[in-house]
Amino acid sequence: MQVVDIRLLLDESLSGPELPQFKFKVQKLTEIVTYATAKESGISVDILPRCWREPKRMPCAGRLETSIDHDKKQIHWRCPDCGDEGVITGWWGLVWDLSDRLGLSTC
Repeated sequence: MQVVDIRLLLDESLSGPELPQFKFKVQKLTEIVTYATAKESGISVDILPRCWREPKRMPCAGRLETSIDHDKKQIHWRCPDCGDEGVITGWWGLVWDLSDRLGLSTC
């Protein structure tokens, strides 16, 4: 399981990747944060984030399941197709945190 503090990958403005090689990972993590916080805030979200894992060099077609643990301030994601999973920390208060933007965050 991956455990990622997203703030460690972001630039000083906390709005983009610190380094060019972090661009894809930051994009995927921010998709998860946006989806999970929007869903919890009651914002209609039609499309679940896609899995980015490539088992046996073939892209996984799975859609990620997410949950938020407010006590630990973590977003957990899991792909039901390939089993990839991880935890994102450091997401609260960022531009992608829609629950905070709406004043609903309990973190």
